[in-house]
Amino acid sequence: MGQLGAVSGDGGALYGVEWVPGVSGARDAVWVPWEGLSQVSDVPGTVVLDCGEVVSSAGVDVPAGVRSVVHRVLGVVQEWLAGERFAGSRLVVVTRGAVAVAGAAGDVVQAPVWGLVRAALSENPGRFALADVDGGGDAAVDVAVAAVAAGESEVAVRDGAVLVPRLTRLPSPVHGDVDAFDGTVPALDGAGAVLVTGGTGGLGAVVARYLVAERGVRDLVLTSRRGPDAPGATELADEIRAMGARVDIVACDVSDREQVDALVTSLTADRGLLAVVHAAGVGDNGLVGALSPERVDGVLAPKADAAWWLHEATAGMDLAAFVLFSSAGGLVLTAGQGNYAAANVFLDALAARRRAEGLPATSMAFGFWDVGAGLGQYLSEVDRRRMASQGLPVLSYEAGLELFAAGLDRAEATVVPLRVDTAALRTRTDEVPALLRALAPATRRQAAAVASAVTAAGGLADRLAGLTAGERHRTVLQLVRSQVAAVLGHGSAEAIGPDRAFQELGFDSLAATELRNQLNTLTGLRLPATL
Repeated sequence: MGQLGAVSGDGGALYGVEWVPGVSGARDAVWVPWEGLSQVSDVPGTVVLDCGEVVSSAGVDVPAGVRSVVHRVLGVVQEWLAGERFAGSRLVVVTRGAVAVAGAAGDVVQAPVWGLVRAALSENPGRFALADVDGGGDAAVDVAVAAVAAGESEVAVRDGAVLVPRLTRLPSPVHGDVDAFDGTVPALDGAGAVLVTGGTGGLGAVVARYLVAERGVRDLVLTSRRGPDAPGATELADEIRAMGARVDIVACDVSDREQVDALVTSLTADRGLLAVVHAAGVGDNGLVGALSPERVDGVLAPKADAAWWLHEATAGMDLAAFVLFSSAGGLVLTAGQGNYAAANVFLDALAARRRAEGLPATSMAFGFWDVGAGLGQYLSEVDRRRMASQGLPVLSYEAGLELFAAGLDRAEATVVPLRVDTAALRTRTDEVPALLRALAPATRRQAAAVASAVTAAGGLADRLAGLTAGERHRTVLQLVRSQVAAVLGHGSAEAIGPDRAFQELGFDSLAATELRNQLNTLTGLRLPATL
């Protein structure tokens, strides 16, 4: 595969999350009791929900704790979106010590809230913000809220100082150049099995082949719910054996603690366990307003719960690697997958916790990987065009493997293998996610685009006021058709028949939400998501 890790800008790159100094502003907020929004009478411009006061990972069953906090925040978020009286306000969701800053581990129970709320923010620009505070008490929350008022959507406060998260590109040394890293390249060609969850299909199968062909792994155990009965499992096993490696395919529901414990115990007793690669997971996409606790749990179980059971089952073992397949869906591609975002942020937090405890761990938050498997296999052409227009095109198969290799060799808790088109990012007219702002700083052109949109909103109202009813209809219709064309990736509004149904045009709920957000910008209105 050549020089793995030396990935071009066109193919993608490894990024890391860096917390940099942010700005502050003036505070004007009311606090919401954890019991809910019904306690709020007069709604100001900013409302604070402090979920960190009542939940943390200290002394609790971690998977149960995650469900408790995510379910409750989901309920508040849905109530916020449904209440007309909150339409002109922003909800700041506060966690306490949930995010990993400057090498310190965060609270794994509260961390998934960041994935869920990032999805809500992406779907509903301007309606939400996230803040994480240390032991500074209410004063730290005041500082965080002031930073939100100054234009930040994600902040952390440490020792009274405001920090904001930004993706920064990591250097890409040639594979095997140990001196270029802070740690040691994991040796995966030793004695013992490498366990790959979700290994009979999707990304798990892709990685299994790579580990044997490129990293010298000679003993693999691949798990899935159906094990040997999974589609393609027999062919995959034959292919790997032909490469000279031992491979066993085992049926194991990794969301079940007892099954994970039994598997790890049997492996350690039989041949030893060298490394773990957790690639299992499912998606159940939906806008935040349409999610339910059951849909959240269905996604958390095979990804977050399983990661925790693997973490506990391997405690005390001298593993060469503990790799978690996370997703940029928890960071910058969150719209339409709030439950999946929450599960992936848990993986990132778990990796940081393991690193802080001196244990191996790397969480790889991949952008969509074009391997014809996993969630990427469900991407439509409309989805691909929309992601590309937002500056986040899909990774090729080859680039994804190169980035996996580079991430595997880095001594860092979380890496973000991602393809970023900075030119497209700079021309976005929507709110750029906090993590991407260092890659697309606010330029005069971007500022001009925002000013133009504001002017257009006022100009549209004035223009419509001077038209007849028929003329108003034609003007608004042309505006909507042009935005529909933009969202669906067409070059002209002429491609959009005014009498065609939205589903017939290729719209799903996520595309419809993007259209709503674009129309909000152009009209100055706050249109409902159901419009």
